[in-house]
Amino acid sequence: MKQGHLGLLIVAVAAMGITTGCGPQTNGPRNAVSGVLTGQGLGEILELRQWMPGKAGQSGKFVPIGTTTSDMQGHFEIIPDRPMVMDYYQLMVGKMSPMVIIMDSTMHVHIQAEIPDGGFITNATISGSKATAEVHEYYAKAMPLQTNLSMLRGTMQRTKDRDKMQELSDQSAQKKNEADTWAKDFIENHPGSLALLGPLEHLEPRSNAQLFKEILTATEESLRKGSFHQALTIATKGNNAQRQNGNDRVVRKGNGANQPRQAKNSRYGVGDEAPDIVMADPEGKEHRLSDLRGKVVLIDFWASWCGPCRRENPNVVRAYEAYQKDGFEVFSVSLDQDAARWKAAIEQDGLVWPYHVSDLNGWKNAAARSYGVSSIPHAVLVDQNGIIAATHLRGPALSAKLDELLR
Repeated sequence: MKQGHLGLLIVAVAAMGITTGCGPQTNGPRNAVSGVLTGQGLGEILELRQWMPGKAGQSGKFVPIGTTTSDMQGHFEIIPDRPMVMDYYQLMVGKMSPMVIIMDSTMHVHIQAEIPDGGFITNATISGSKATAEVHEYYAKAMPLQTNLSMLRGTMQRTKDRDKMQELSDQSAQKKNEADTWAKDFIENHPGSLALLGPLEHLEPRSNAQLFKEILTATEESLRKGSFHQALTIATKGNNAQRQNGNDRVVRKGNGANQPRQAKNSRYGVGDEAPDIVMADPEGKEHRLSDLRGKVVLIDFWASWCGPCRRENPNVVRAYEAYQKDGFEVFSVSLDQDAARWKAAIEQDGLVWPYHVSDLNGWKNAAARSYGVSSIPHAVLVDQNGIIAATHLRGPALSAKLDELLR
């Protein structure tokens, strides 16, 4: 949902982290949220909000279903103005600090929280809803990662220095891998929890299709009346339909309201099956990418004349030396036109793997055109089943992803 991949509620629902503890069950009226605030929350207006999907062609929005003001000791209680189905709700403090609540009308959720000077609530103790405590355990770690990732991407878009851009790209890829790893670890450690829709916000649905299906199915009975489960289900089905129709990948700018544009080097992306490549090496021997099925393969588009490619080669060599024994292989596709220079660069840079191919047609290279490559270096990491697991990996980000896939 970029931020996150489904682009649904991350800014409004899931863009909030919290450190939680599970206190005793709360006594008091059902269908209520109460608590005690410290820090910036004294005397602030609090709203309990419900997500309302938009009509066809329109984005959804949050609608207040209960409002109150905390007293000067920070105490508050919100009684919603309507019955609540089991769903993900938002508590907004002072229009600046949000948190997620999972509840229905049978519950009374009590919160003790320190409110920051704007931004996500990160220090709270919750009772009355195990799912709420669990979902905030996830967001406590996830949202700092997502915030950092957004800042890196924003800085990368503004910089004009190529070396700095590459450095930021490496950091961004590594941070994305950390975020994905935490989401999957949380899911694994909380089987059956209603909080598992939270991690789905931050995972790519195409490469995690089975995981999405399992979680949405497991939580359907409890959450199917809620708008969050419905929105995730609809968005996931739409994503799968797009893949089945063979549509080109696109990226959206801003809040998704702008027209889609084609992403650079993006004809195939995460979750797509990697098209086969059949091409000859410097000695004229033909190699097939599909012959490496069962291994994790880095398809590395490069050329001897490409300075950034040559500077990246040591990182690829280190990854090959570290992971080759675990089932990692490199399939290098050169956009060279001069065979002598191509072979010399292979030797000079110590590219010791056997899979080096080119048709010596430069930018008209058949594999590069098939993959939609418009700039190099470009890396496509393919898993053991021939499915693209990651793209644009550089330096530490490549090693981090290989750790995930092979160790």
